[in-house]
This record gives sequence, C-alpha cells and structure tokens, in this order.
Amino acid sequence: MHSKPSRRPFSLALRLTFFISLSTILAFIAFTWFMLHSVENHFAEQDVSDLQQISTTLNRILQSPVDPDDKKISKIKESIASYRNVALLLLNPRGEVLFSSAQGAALRPAVNSADFSEHSRARDVFLWTVEDPAGPMDTGSEMKMETYRIIASSGQAIFQGKQQNYVMLTGLSINFHLHYLDALKKNLIAIAVVISLL
Repeated sequence: MHSKPSRRPFSLALRLTFFISLSTILAFIAFTWFMLHSVENHFAEQDVSDLQQISTTLNRILQSPVDPDDKKISKIKESIASYRNVALLLLNPRGEVLFSSAQGAALRPAVNSADFSEHSRARDVFLWTVEDPAGPMDTGSEMKMETYRIIASSGQAIFQGKQQNYVMLTGLSINFHLHYLDALKKNLIAIAVVISLL
C-alpha cells in the first residue's frame, strides 16, 4: 500500500513574499482610512468655522437699529456673495419668509425636522440633505441631491417697520467636498488594487 506523498510546504521566499504583500496592503488600508478621515475632519472644521462666522455677521446686520430693511438686505446679499455655495432663509415666528437667497427654499424642510428646535437653541451645525429643486428635471435623469451643513439662529430685529422675532437658517452646500472625498476614495482603492497585484 502506497502512502500519499506529503505536500511540500510553501517555500520560505514565497511565504515571505505573501506576508510582506499582506503587510503592505494592510498598511495602505490604514493609511487610506487615516487620510480620508483627516480630510473629512478638515472639511467639517472649515465648514463649521465659515458658518459660525457668516451667522454672526448676518445676525449683527439684522439687529442693527439704524439700518432700514433695504440696507439690511443689501448688506446680507453682499455678505453671502463672498462665500461659495451659501443658502440663507429668514423666517418670522409664523414661518413666513422675510428673506430667501436663491437656494434658501432648500433649507425650509429642515425647520419641520424633529430636532430642529434643539439645534436652534444650541446653535450647533447639523447636516441636511434635500432633492435639489434647481437640478435638471429631464425625464429619466437622476434627481440631484444637495447636502448642506446648516446653522440655525434666532433673535429680534426691526424688520418691516416693527420689532419682531426671527429664525435664520444659514446653509453651506458640501456637495463639492463629498464628491472630492468620493473621488479620493476611489483613487486610493484603485492604487491598493494595483499594489495587491504586484
């Protein structure tokens, strides 16, 4: 009776090559996660800083006791024009629009969200995603989604000839950042695949 010959173990060189390749791939995965996480955090910190600065400026303009309505609106438009992809919605206590930028209507549904009051009191920044009403409406085309970081604030101002409370939503579209992160992730994955095949 013939016994089966035992399988020869993989050569030392092959095993070393395997473990070196595996270590390289794992190290690259960790590097990829760290890079994406760092870039995402950088974008978030930059967005929050911009939104807080814009919100502070706009509240100061609104609460100016000397400027008439048209002067306040003019200053508001000038302020948001210097930033990219900013949307603004100003409401009175009844939910009526006092002022809206071109994309301001996209922020309106956020007012009805369950945790809006909490965000407004804390004046923190939260994410909101909507179907872009200004996007292409061709038959068969995908509806464009727009994601905003929003800061909500409230106060009192002399507007429309009377002292009244207001709620202001300031939104910053982060679609550019999301597309950049998605492209970066795809490029890094492609590089990882190439490395694994070498």
